[in-house]
Amino acid sequence: MPKRWLNYGEQASLLAERGLTVEDHDSAAEFLSVTNYYRLSGYFRYWQRDPLNGDNRFIAGASFNAIRDLYLAEQALGVACDEILRPIEVMFRTRFAHSYAELVGPVGVFAVGEGFTQPPDLNHGLVHDHALSNLDRSKEPFIGHYREEIKTGRHYDPAAYAQMPIWVAVEAFTFGTISRLITASGKSGVLDAIAESLGVSRATLPSQVRSFVYLRNRVAHSSRLWNHSVLDVPGLLPNTSRRAKRNHRQFDDHSIYKIFVALEYVARGANLDDDWLSRVVDPILDHNRLLATGICTPKKFGQMSTGVLVSS
Repeated sequence: MPKRWLNYGEQASLLAERGLTVEDHDSAAEFLSVTNYYRLSGYFRYWQRDPLNGDNRFIAGASFNAIRDLYLAEQALGVACDEILRPIEVMFRTRFAHSYAELVGPVGVFAVGEGFTQPPDLNHGLVHDHALSNLDRSKEPFIGHYREEIKTGRHYDPAAYAQMPIWVAVEAFTFGTISRLITASGKSGVLDAIAESLGVSRATLPSQVRSFVYLRNRVAHSSRLWNHSVLDVPGLLPNTSRRAKRNHRQFDDHSIYKIFVALEYVARGANLDDDWLSRVVDPILDHNRLLATGICTPKKFGQMSTGVLVSS
C-alpha cells in the first residue's frame, strides 16, 4: 500500500492504534517532531509482533516512554563516545606522523607510498591513494601552502606534495585513512613504534583502530548502537577481555561494548583517560537496563527476551 503523510499527532495515534501504550499523546507527538518516526522504527520493531511479515502490532506491555528513554540514553552514550574518540583520533594522527617522520621520512615520501605495504589486490587502490585523495579535496590554507600546482587533468600529481611534511598532511587525512596507513606500516616499523608508545599489542592495534573508525562513523551519523552487531571487531588480548568482564560486565564478541573496552585500553596507554568505563559508560548503562543489554549482548529482531523489553 502507498505510504501517506501523517502529522506528528497522527503518528502518535497510529502507534497507539497498533497497541503501543502512549502515556502522553502530546509529549509523544513533540518527541516525534524532533526524532524521525522512521529512525525510531528500528527500535519499535523489537516490540512489534512480526514486522518482517507486515504485522506491526505491538506486544502487550510495550511502552512509548520506555522506547523514548532507551533512545535518549543511547544518545547520551553517543556523546560519551564522541568525547573519548576525538582526542584518540588526534592522538593517532600525532603518533603516526611522529613515528613515520622518524623511521621513513619527514617530507614528501608518503605521497609515493614509501614505507607502506600495499594490498595484494591493487584493484582496491594503493594505500597512499587514500591519503592523496584527502589532500586533493582539502581546501585548508595550510595544505595549499605546501601543495604545488602540478596536475594531470583535474587531479594533483604525487609530486605536488613533495615538499609537504607528514605532520602537516595528517591534519587533512580522515580517521579512516589514518587507520589504513597505520595498518600498512608493519614492515617500516611505524606500527610497532605506535603500539610500543601506547603499551598495546602490535597484533591487536590495527583492528582496534579500525573499530574506533567504525564506531566514530556510527556516532557521527547518529546510527543505532543498541542491538547493533559490530562488523569491525577489535582484537583484545585474553587477559584484557577477562579483566573487563570481571571488573565491568559480560559482553559478546561483536558487541559495541567490546569496542568500549578497547577504547579505554588505548586511552589509558595514551594517558588520556584511565577510568572511562567506570566513570562514564557504566553509569549510563546502569541507569537503563534495556540499553545495557543491547550494547553488551546485541540481538536481532525477535531474539530479545520479552521480559527485558517490557520490564524496563
